[in-house]
Amino acid sequence: MISSYPTPPTDFLLEVAKGNIGGVVGVNKFGRNMDIAAGTTEDIWDGSALYSFPATALMTSISQTTDQVAMRGATIEVQGLDASWDAVTQNATLDASDTTTVVTLTTALIRCFRMKVLANVVGASEIRVHNAGETQDYAIIGTGNNQTEMAIYTVPNGKTAYLVDYYANMNPAATKDPTTMQIRLWFRDNGNGHESRLMNTLGLDADATSHFSHAFNPYMIATQKTDIYIDGTTVGKAADISAGFDLLLGTN
Repeated sequence: MISSYPTPPTDFLLEVAKGNIGGVVGVNKFGRNMDIAAGTTEDIWDGSALYSFPATALMTSISQTTDQVAMRGATIEVQGLDASWDAVTQNATLDASDTTTVVTLTTALIRCFRMKVLANVVGASEIRVHNAGETQDYAIIGTGNNQTEMAIYTVPNGKTAYLVDYYANMNPAATKDPTTMQIRLWFRDNGNGHESRLMNTLGLDADATSHFSHAFNPYMIATQKTDIYIDGTTVGKAADISAGFDLLLGTN
């Protein structure tokens, strides 16, 4: 006798991760701001400040803050959007003689939302994507991280993002213990020329283990060229905050 078993349910997100769902990929954006100053609002990224979103493709260059012999000639993967808001992943090679030497990216970017070190060496100083004059940083690989930590993403041209959730955590630090901490999720629809719009806000209390995770049911939709980012506002002392979000990216 042959027993009949019901077909097990499909794990949709697992199938996305396997690449079995055509035109859909998963994106996880995570960030950390280790020092949001007391009584201020800062975005959650490696720059520990409000983030600057340029109106044109000003992200032209890459370099390391302090020369690191072991990092000379290393390959850095740079993910972002070109002047037409199309997705671009390019490899940039740090200077072979001095990593502080400014190297020009092959494709100038209007957005940069992730960098990775593609080398068997740990960064001993920050690696930065910046403008030609090095007066503004747009993505930073922090010391020892070998990847950016920025809760910032922009939906590429021809894509739609479906936001699954967002989350935040107050990290323990002796001198960074605010009375409360407000976390806010923002969308800026650049495709239609709109300013930033507050999409959700939740708070963290003074407990250093304070954490929240908020799921969207149904998923929240962000159209092409929309900036998605998280900021935090401290009350009382400074704060060390980690935050991020998960989304599904579909082709229009």
